[in-house]
Amino acid sequence: MNEVKHDNLLKNLSLFHQYLKKYIVQEKLEKYIKKFPTFSEVYASYRSDSVKDDTSIIVTKTLVHGVEEGLITEYDLDELLFLIFEDSLFNSHLYKLTSSSFDYINSDFAKSLFKSWRIPTEHRILNNINKEISKDFVICGYRVEDNLEGLESVRLLLLDSTPLEFYYKNEGNKDAIFPTIVEIDFRRKLLHIRLKDVDNIADANEKRSTMSGRIANTLNFISSFNPKIQFEEIKNFKSSLYHLEEHLLSQKRDLAYSKLEDFNKEIDIFTDKVSKKFNPPSSNEITPKEYISTGVLSIIATTLSGNDIGDVVGIRFRDTQNEKKYAEITIKDTGNMCISTSNLYWLNLSVLQSTKSVEFLKIIPQLDNGSAIVNLEFSLETANVKLHQRTHLEGTDGIRPSQEKYDDVINYLMQFIK
Repeated sequence: MNEVKHDNLLKNLSLFHQYLKKYIVQEKLEKYIKKFPTFSEVYASYRSDSVKDDTSIIVTKTLVHGVEEGLITEYDLDELLFLIFEDSLFNSHLYKLTSSSFDYINSDFAKSLFKSWRIPTEHRILNNINKEISKDFVICGYRVEDNLEGLESVRLLLLDSTPLEFYYKNEGNKDAIFPTIVEIDFRRKLLHIRLKDVDNIADANEKRSTMSGRIANTLNFISSFNPKIQFEEIKNFKSSLYHLEEHLLSQKRDLAYSKLEDFNKEIDIFTDKVSKKFNPPSSNEITPKEYISTGVLSIIATTLSGNDIGDVVGIRFRDTQNEKKYAEITIKDTGNMCISTSNLYWLNLSVLQSTKSVEFLKIIPQLDNGSAIVNLEFSLETANVKLHQRTHLEGTDGIRPSQEKYDDVINYLMQFIK
């Protein structure tokens, strides 16, 4: 490799610095690429020469060294990046596929479909950087999931056609490439738009620097495909979140209520004493007994075992269907204890059950591929699913999210998405 090509590869690869973590790269090389067994040793050598350099810089130098020495190829780097994106882009907006023309797709039809959509047959990520095109995105490859009956889903990798400037508090601004995964999920009849957060993008253009702008721009891009991908927003997701909350907590509430019955006599006596001493107004919507009972219920909830307490650790809902004039109820910062341990939950339970509408849930479900911390929100008029990158909390397995875990979460939600 000559010096110009070396410098160009180093520059292009460094544009993905947000994703080049040593342990992630090493895992993908060992488990999937199955090349470059000396990666860790070469990394250590570069690290000893550049103690203060950021990890991503050392990883980049190590990977370029691997290409120079014939230990991996540039195509391997493209595959490596694709794998990392699949295990990193977990802020997902979901839409329903409405077209029935793609219900069953065999391999031959899939090939003609991809050709019509101008999808490249191979992952070509690094070669597409700064490629002169007229559109905002360049398609850099795809991943197919299929079975004997045909195509189940296709994940398209899009890159912004030009780098973005990102702001870092202690490091100033850095250029980076922003990837997006668009999954056309025929099996579950969903369209997934998967991104990272956009908080530190310095670009003034809202269609590149805001979540709403990015989602709209991505949908506009794929709407140009022919044959067209027909989709619609999941407008009833707030109702779906309510049914999910009921699924997770209704039995837990019943258990707490059954334990509360043991204290009915004491609660009645205490309520009578409080009412006689303070003479609270009778016009209050919540009676003194209800206030005292909810306090006892929240205490009972803290004593339940992990299996009995529930998996909902955050919630937001409104006390009226009128969205222009409302009181918002939010329970969060619970230390990842179930919201049933909060007195605020029990006090507002009747409101929740009357509106049957939830705008935000934070849950910690136990899945086939381990536990996950998941934010579920009605956002941009559709369903938004966000997997937390770190799960080092009591009651979780400490494993980072993955493509497999993301699929587990979506499968789990499908019973509530109507």
